[in-house]
Formats: sequence, C-alpha cells, structure tokens
Amino acid sequence: MPLIEQKYKHNQTILKVFGYGDNKKIKVITMNVLRTSGVEDENEKRSERGTVNSEKLSENITRTKGKIFELAFCNPWDWFFTGTLDRNKYDRTDLKKFHKDLTQWIRDYNKKHGTKIKFLFVPELHLDGVSWHIHGFLYGLPKEHLKQFQIGDIMGKGLADKVKKGDTVYNWLDYQKKFGFCDLEPIRNHEAVSKYITKYINKNIATSVTELNAHQYYHSRGLNEAETIKKGTMFANIVPTYENEYCKVAWLDYSDELIEELKNSFL
Repeated sequence: MPLIEQKYKHNQTILKVFGYGDNKKIKVITMNVLRTSGVEDENEKRSERGTVNSEKLSENITRTKGKIFELAFCNPWDWFFTGTLDRNKYDRTDLKKFHKDLTQWIRDYNKKHGTKIKFLFVPELHLDGVSWHIHGFLYGLPKEHLKQFQIGDIMGKGLADKVKKGDTVYNWLDYQKKFGFCDLEPIRNHEAVSKYITKYINKNIATSVTELNAHQYYHSRGLNEAETIKKGTMFANIVPTYENEYCKVAWLDYSDELIEELKNSFL
C-alpha cells in the first residue's frame, strides 16, 4: 500500500488558464487518480515506438485533441489554412516528407521576407485514403503577401461556392508555386475554430499516421501553452462540463476574481 500511495494521488485537481489577452477560459480538471510525477511503475506495459496499440488508441486520440485545442486556443492565430500537394510536384502519400519540406520552406520564407510565421497543422487524408493535405493555423503572415480569390480564378468547387457567397478567402501564391493549391480565411471566432480543428483527429487518421511513424499534428517551437495555476486537493463545488469514470472537467469563463477564489479553495 505505501508503494501505491507513492505512485498515485487520489482526488487531485489541476487548475489551468487557456487563451491570451481578453480571450481566456478557465479549465478545472479533477482526476480520480493522478500519477505522481517522476515515479515510474515497472509493471506498467508500454507500447513499442511506432506501433498501434488498439487499447491505447482512444486515449491517445483524446490526449491529442486536447493538446491541439490548447495550442489552437492559446495563440493569436490570424488565418485558418488549408494546403494541398500537387501530384505533379510531390508524392502526396509521403506525409513525413511533406512535413519536413514545408517546415523548412517556412523557415526559409521567414529569413527571406523578414517574417516570423508560426503554425499549427493537422494532416488529413483525401478521399482516396492514401494522399494527404493539411489544415491548421498561421500567424505572422502579412495579408500583403496574399491574393484574395475572385470569381473566375482557378479553384475547387467548395472554395468557389464560398467566393460566390462573398466570403473573404485568400491564396498564398508562394505556397501554391512550391506545393499546390491552398486557401486562407481570416479567423473570426477563436474558440469555435479551435474546437473545429480537433474534428480532423479520429481513429482512421490516428491509425494511419501512427503506422507511418509520423505525427498527428505539427507546430512551431515556442507556441503559448495553457498556464497551470495550481495542483492539489480543491474544495470548491464546481459543476462539471463533462465527466467520465476517470475525471471531471469544468470550463469556466475567465475573470481575475474567479481565479483568485479557485486558488484559495485548495487545501
């Protein structure tokens, strides 16, 4: 029993702040059992690197969605970006090469133009089940580097429908020249689009990416993350937004007063 108590703590709450500026939310996570940091369990089974463990897949998807939402919501993105690969220029099935070449190209673009573009990308399979494209966020890319799509430009049907409706959509001509078609839309509802991006992570994508020994998302270094305010036993009576057999989670509107009240409710 003493060894178990060393490895795990019960009924532990983590208080976090997500977002930036006036765009903040409070997250209160209460875990039934929380693993003690730094204490290893020699009997715990771990999957080999690069393999798909079906028992852990659902947990991995949930964790990945949570991290993508965190990076999406905590950074001041300007653009929602969709980028494809031109089959005449690239092997659209080689996700790892796409990621490597794209991130290097962005680094080179920053040096050439004096920009500081940051990104968060999530890969998605085309309907053929083998070719890849990406969705995600950019900031630091000046609007002056883009060209607004107009009726009559070459574009896909879905994009053409948006332009006909009067939506503002841009083309990044430098990306198009290097990789293939793309489009960028200004972000208007930060929280909504941060939730939306996580829909691209599902069992099919998670399995396909893992089998390639690649990543389920890609991001620049130095992005903002949620701030952990306090951990421990908390006695505030919080109605959870959702709960399961492992934990309870509450999302609350941010205020300085509420943060102080919650901080003071820890043992």
